[in-house]
Amino acid sequence: MGFILKSGGNQGFDNTAYLGFTLIFLAMAVIFLGIKSYRDKENDGKVSFGKGLMIGLGIALISSVCYSLMWLVVHHNFMPNFIEDYAKYTIEKLKASGASEADLLKTQEENNFFRDMYKTPFGIFAVTLIEPLPIGIIIALVSAVILKRK
Repeated sequence: MGFILKSGGNQGFDNTAYLGFTLIFLAMAVIFLGIKSYRDKENDGKVSFGKGLMIGLGIALISSVCYSLMWLVVHHNFMPNFIEDYAKYTIEKLKASGASEADLLKTQEENNFFRDMYKTPFGIFAVTLIEPLPIGIIIALVSAVILKRK
């Protein structure tokens, strides 16, 4: 995802967000497959909602951690100025749209928060973790409901 962003210029920020979340959603489909595989192959075709949810949440957590660790590698090696470039882009985009001074100030404060978080690898990891994890939790819940069988 970072390579697309880097090569896409400022326009890449908008386009990559859609692509990135689509890819996260598709990657999290493995949650459904993992619960189904457990139910059908390991547990005689049965799985409770709770057990399915725990399996799904485990897969979501592992996937999200891997995603965040990969972003740390990409950020460090290929995009060390990402947060500065993105902050600049958000302000320029707002100014071009004729946003109010209050909106600009609010966005600047948000950018400062993320800039502060990006000062340490743990901060980068934490901020990045909130991208895939909520999607994984939702897919785990839905999959556990769909696949439960007593």
